[in-house]
Parts: sequence; C-alpha cells; structure tokens
Amino acid sequence: MAETHDGLVVAGFGVGHVPSALAPRLGALAERMPVVLTSRTGSGSVLRHTYGAVGSETDLQRRGLINGGLLDPYKARVLLRLLAATGARREDVAATFDQHG
Repeated sequence: MAETHDGLVVAGFGVGHVPSALAPRLGALAERMPVVLTSRTGSGSVLRHTYGAVGSETDLQRRGLINGGLLDPYKARVLLRLLAATGARREDVAATFDQHG
C-alpha cells in the first residue's frame, strides 16, 4: 500500500480505537507513510492518552499514528491530501494535525 499511496486516514471507533488485530498492521504502515487516526462518530475528538489497551488511541500513537484531533475522517483526508501534494514530510504532517486537528 505504501508503494501506491502517500498516506492513510483511519476512521476509528468512538474516541479513536480499532480492533486489536489491526494495530500491528497500522503501525507497520505508519513506519512507511503518514497514518492519521480520526473518529468515525462525526463529532468529538480522538483522545490522546486515556486508554492503553492494544488498539487504543495511546497504543496507536505509540505505533506512529498521527492524532487527527477534532477533524472527522473526511476533513482529515482533505488536509492529508493537500499536505501530500506539497511533499510534506511525516513530521510536518504531524505538526499540522497537531495545530489544526
């Protein structure tokens, strides 16, 4: 996937969780491209450091996923696409989501 894509937006459950089986795969992708974690609920933010189980927001951020903050998956996708089009590095993507997410 990293060979054909510049980034990925994950629409997690609730406050930014995914099934535990997906966590290692998402972490592996995050090593090769920006992976932004959002919530599919449509409102509210992804938590930052509340839950620690495998697949929780804390676990996923530890694996390199970028916290999408208050942005829903659609808005996060637009922002990530714009950043990718400008050639932004992962660090720049993370800083932008930290500031605007």
